[in-house]
Amino acid sequence: MDLTVYDRRAWRIRLTLAVGLVFSGIVWYLADFHNLGLGEGRVSWLVPAAMLVAMLVIGVYANGLIHELRHHAVELGEQHALLRRLAQHDPMTGLLNRASFIAALEERVKQSEEGMPVALFLLDLDRFKVMNDVFGHAFGDAVLERVGEVLRRDIGDGLCGRLGGDEFAFMLSGPVSRSTCEAAGRRVLQALAAPTSILGRTTQIEGSIGVAWSPQHTMDRMDIVACADLALYLAKEEGRGRVACFDGELLKEERYRRSIERELRGALLMNELEMYYQPIHSADGARVTALEALVRWRHPVRGVISPAEFIAVAERSSLIEKLGTWVFTRVCEDMADWDDIKVSINVSPAQLKGRDFANHVRDILASTGRDPRRIAIEITENILMDNSAEQIADLNALRALGMSVWLDDFGTGHSGLSYLREFPIDVIKIDKGLVQDMRDSADNRVFVSTIAQLGSGLDRRVVAEGIETQDDLVLARAAGCSHVQGYYFSRPLEARNVPAYLATANKCSAAA
Repeated sequence: MDLTVYDRRAWRIRLTLAVGLVFSGIVWYLADFHNLGLGEGRVSWLVPAAMLVAMLVIGVYANGLIHELRHHAVELGEQHALLRRLAQHDPMTGLLNRASFIAALEERVKQSEEGMPVALFLLDLDRFKVMNDVFGHAFGDAVLERVGEVLRRDIGDGLCGRLGGDEFAFMLSGPVSRSTCEAAGRRVLQALAAPTSILGRTTQIEGSIGVAWSPQHTMDRMDIVACADLALYLAKEEGRGRVACFDGELLKEERYRRSIERELRGALLMNELEMYYQPIHSADGARVTALEALVRWRHPVRGVISPAEFIAVAERSSLIEKLGTWVFTRVCEDMADWDDIKVSINVSPAQLKGRDFANHVRDILASTGRDPRRIAIEITENILMDNSAEQIADLNALRALGMSVWLDDFGTGHSGLSYLREFPIDVIKIDKGLVQDMRDSADNRVFVSTIAQLGSGLDRRVVAEGIETQDDLVLARAAGCSHVQGYYFSRPLEARNVPAYLATANKCSAAA
């Protein structure tokens, strides 16, 4: 706002007022003391007329100033409203920002105590980071804007907000139930998934939704967010693109998860975990070519806890990095007495998302003195699907050290043959479910054989997992797998039993 406008108008008013008063005073003086031949009639009206003219001029300028003040007051009001909107809304999508949405949620939760139930929906976009990395940030921003448009259009009277990144939320008031919430969530997901053109590219936006409602689940604004977040995690765990509603069992599972996380933290500090090693044989069953490292947790009270269980807990917290460090270090220490046998170590996507994963592994190898060529890391297709530049850079850095990269559980999920060509994969491990299904399915035998032939053509070794019977071994050989692994040869071994097993296997191989 330019205040010089007011200054100029103010000075004009002062000057006009001064001139008017001086003029009126002169006229009054001349009329009263120096008649100057004006005559009585003229003197009687001249002074009031002069005063009237002066006041009229002052009024005109005052009215102009008032008009200016009113105009600028309107501008100030509009600017204030704009600033307030910017403070309450996300500038990219136009939805409420996190602070404003949470404040509105708190008010709605209070109203739910008075008979006005409210459902909170948390929406998280699936694989948004991949879109950002592959198509650029401008495309990612356009996707977020599209999500904002869909929510404003489809939610109607409900409140919508962007909580940050690719996380959105919306509320619906009125009678709520599992069926109504699931229907509302599916409607939003279907609207997002409708093909649309974004920056000239036909795109379908996928997402997952978690729902909780008040007062049934909770009457606290932060608790309802936590409940909806648990439901969202369930939706993603069940395959993404789903709507999941909170229930009491989720809370029990969350409490159990926190308990496991706390006890796992202690187990790492007390060195209570154990490493086991399962042999990988050549397809003829004679030679042991490698070992797969498997972490086990024998809890003093709960008994044996499945790796799938406690590793999943670690992945949802910062413990995955500590667990990964413990495993790598322990394997490197155990390998000291095992000649030149190669050992594969499973690496989760969460580990590769950590900072400087490759440098961290390099430091462990340096401190233990292990040869990187004796170590392979096993990854799943989820890592390749994320396709982040940082993860691929880490894989390439590890291969540059001399380590090999193995693709585990191939044939499950979104298997892509392009992975074998585009990414630094040295060994393909076919999922044990596919291998064991060859017993009863001719289609699976063809599928496994195709993978084995493709791997051979690309100069990749192919390991058939889950060999439990002689028939499994025969079918794996017939399919063209170059290596085999499973209970038919050996269950996972404790580190102290590995040398004896290797000696026996090598002896039998030499005798043959």
